[in-house]
Amino acid sequence: MKVAESNFIFNPLSSGVHSTTPFFWRQINAQSPLSFCMRHVFSDSNIWAKKYKKETRLDIESHWIKEFSNKWKEKISTKGPLEKKKEKFYCLSMFPYPSGKLHMGHVRVYTISDVMAHYHRMNGKEVIHPMGWDAFGLPAENAAILNNLDPAEWTEKNIAYMKQQMMDLNLCFDWDAEISTCHPSYYIWTQYLFVKLFEAGLAYRKKALVNWDPVDKTVLAHEQVDEHGCSWRSGAQVEKKLLEQWFLRATKYTKSLLDTLHEIEEDVGIKGMQQHWIGSIDGCYVDFQLEVDGKISGDSISVFCCHPDLVGEATHINLQSQFLEEIALLFKDAGGSNTTVKDLKETEEGTYHIRCCTVKDINAINPFNDETIPFVIGNHHMESYSKALSVLGVPCKHPRDHEIAAKYNLLIKVKTVKLTKEEALKKIKKLKCGQDYMSSSNLHDWLISRQRRWGTPIPIVHCPYHGPVIVPEKELPITLPHYTENLDEWKKTTCPKCGRASIKETDTMDTFVDSSWYFMRFTDPQNEIEIFSKDKCNYSMPVDLYVGGIEHATLHLYYARFISHFCADIGLMKHREPFKKILAQGIIKGKTYRAHSSGKYLPQSQVEQNGSELFDRKTKEKVDVTFEKMSKSKLNGVDPSEFIAEWGITITRLFVLYAAAPSEVIHWDVKTDIIPGVMRWQMKLWRCVGRLIEARKQPSPKTCADPVMEYNIAQQTNATIKQVTDLFETSCTLSAAITSLMTVARYCHGIKDETIQSSPEYERLVCTQVIMATPMMPHFTSELWTGLQGMNYTLTSQKWNKPVLDQEWPKPTKLAEPQKFRVLVNNKYCTKLIVPNEVTKDEELIKLALLHSKVVKALKTNPVQRLDLRKDKKLINVITDQFIKINNKQ
Repeated sequence: MKVAESNFIFNPLSSGVHSTTPFFWRQINAQSPLSFCMRHVFSDSNIWAKKYKKETRLDIESHWIKEFSNKWKEKISTKGPLEKKKEKFYCLSMFPYPSGKLHMGHVRVYTISDVMAHYHRMNGKEVIHPMGWDAFGLPAENAAILNNLDPAEWTEKNIAYMKQQMMDLNLCFDWDAEISTCHPSYYIWTQYLFVKLFEAGLAYRKKALVNWDPVDKTVLAHEQVDEHGCSWRSGAQVEKKLLEQWFLRATKYTKSLLDTLHEIEEDVGIKGMQQHWIGSIDGCYVDFQLEVDGKISGDSISVFCCHPDLVGEATHINLQSQFLEEIALLFKDAGGSNTTVKDLKETEEGTYHIRCCTVKDINAINPFNDETIPFVIGNHHMESYSKALSVLGVPCKHPRDHEIAAKYNLLIKVKTVKLTKEEALKKIKKLKCGQDYMSSSNLHDWLISRQRRWGTPIPIVHCPYHGPVIVPEKELPITLPHYTENLDEWKKTTCPKCGRASIKETDTMDTFVDSSWYFMRFTDPQNEIEIFSKDKCNYSMPVDLYVGGIEHATLHLYYARFISHFCADIGLMKHREPFKKILAQGIIKGKTYRAHSSGKYLPQSQVEQNGSELFDRKTKEKVDVTFEKMSKSKLNGVDPSEFIAEWGITITRLFVLYAAAPSEVIHWDVKTDIIPGVMRWQMKLWRCVGRLIEARKQPSPKTCADPVMEYNIAQQTNATIKQVTDLFETSCTLSAAITSLMTVARYCHGIKDETIQSSPEYERLVCTQVIMATPMMPHFTSELWTGLQGMNYTLTSQKWNKPVLDQEWPKPTKLAEPQKFRVLVNNKYCTKLIVPNEVTKDEELIKLALLHSKVVKALKTNPVQRLDLRKDKKLINVITDQFIKINNKQ
């Protein structure tokens, strides 16, 4: 049967979306000549097809998809009480933004987490495997504006479609635990966390130089601007503005986040990435008031101080020349003149090739001694402080600072009282002039204000008398205004403290706040009276396996760890580190076609081949082909629905699992040997089971199987169990696990038919393969297991009355140390004979020795005259008739 190409438009709100038959299968069956009353699978026909054909493959999936949808919901739901007597396993894949359609990257990450969830469930654990939606964000708002829709309506449609796609893939998510960050039942608790951060002094508002995205018209955190100065979301060149913004004091957790990095298990350098991102604890930021034309302006600048104990001995403030644009804006806002970037570019040479200049008419006030100190702009600063706009100049510690101070006659006789570092930090706290803790010059506090409507409202009221006032917990949530609602009317309110007319905060929170704690909410998703039960969270957390793209291994991970540490500090849970093991998944790259001269991206349909070269079908221009990250703009994406419609769920799963190890990049190319390879594996497994079913149609054997063969098969089974289990438990290298199972399937084909009928170990080996392949391809193995359940008799103690997904993960059996005999032929060593302990009779030992291939080769055609068996010395000596004749002549 040729499966038709999928050319459809799917309305997720249509009545068909909730059908028990997944959409892509309805599409196939509508065009297929097959009828469900003419089945090819054992589950319905009780006839095991000798060949595994495409029709059988598709028929199996359509059958088991319905079975799973009917039976698996109750097995994976965490709506009821968790069985805390069991060991838990919290398997979490990073929840998606509801963009409208799954891409192959989604399919890969969710297949990996699905496999691992099945594996740990089969190991008897209480598996937590939830799914939800990171649903706020600019794309939804921009799309809604473009299409004149409410962002909520646009988002809900996308969620409905993508959820159906996940169900079509039969991913075993607990949909009873589903959450959406844009729903008030979720963001009420995001607001609650903001309240707690505010009460702890970790949420504050100040005027700051911010990164402004001119396309999305919102502020970006420093971390959301790439190395080229462009927005991580829109790609636009970022501008600088001075605005009042809300911050979270994430820098206060620098030491805490560094101290617990060792608790994270990973294989691709994530801890190193976090370490590099956070940096080392090398100082603190202190606020210096600005003095313009001899008058204090009321504005301040945050200055990084490597030695807080020496703030009083500072002679100047170093401004780094790479931040001239920000410096000019800061000084201009403070009222300074002659502060354009051009004005600030005047420089002079110094002794150490330091190019620097002082700033005219603008100085700073040292908070430790109220002395006026100047600003010096230069390109002289050390690499370790490259992310700090300003660094305090302390001549007694740094030779370069000493040279600058001498050059401009800034050296002073220090009268300041000597302080220890701890005393200096206490003084900063008392003066409220900056960080009263040591941090990293790499880090800035987390700027969370966003100037868009589709985000979590910040629970603050601006009172004309009290200033910013936190909204009481009992009045949460502050709900979003409807898209058509007048914002000026929405923001009118009264002050929670004094009742005066006030206005609501109109900034919303960065979406990274929503995703910084969702893994905790998943532990108790239906709770309406508290953010989550401490008892449930303590049982479920930390996440045992966190699966997601490596691109989130710095920013998202940093924010999530910060919030988790804070939640532990205020007693919401006991675990500081949220993720025990992180599996960073590599991206999928698609085959990309570009016109050689213009660089224009082309669809594959527009490319033709002439010999070994490719050309644009329209212009005849030469075309270059590369593999690049899949995207719409590069015309190199693969629609999962179309691929599944052609190959089915199982082949799709096996492709993303077998093509590369989880952390490696996949080059998506269906013309590789990946699909033929995994299909051959399926065919071999199908044949293994078929041979066993066929053999068991014969009467139950009266004789025991060959003990040596049984021992060898048992060794193979044990080795396979150990190897595959280790790959699941340690590296999660599922591609290697599949390779191991392919190897043992080939081994099975070398076992003779006469062995199979009476061999418990062959049965155990086949069952082991089917069970261990189940996490990867549960539809296919469910059919195999049904076939095995239909055997006339069995020789092993499996749970034959239960489906394969309810089987226990295989464990190696204990094999007694075998007997080892040295075998001689005519008094010369020939080989070593390994014999199971069950073989005790002399005639059995002799028979095994004579059948050994090396003994047969040594004997040639010479008849055996006698055999000496010495069990005490573990020796068998085979003497030939010819050898005796030769010795007698001599």
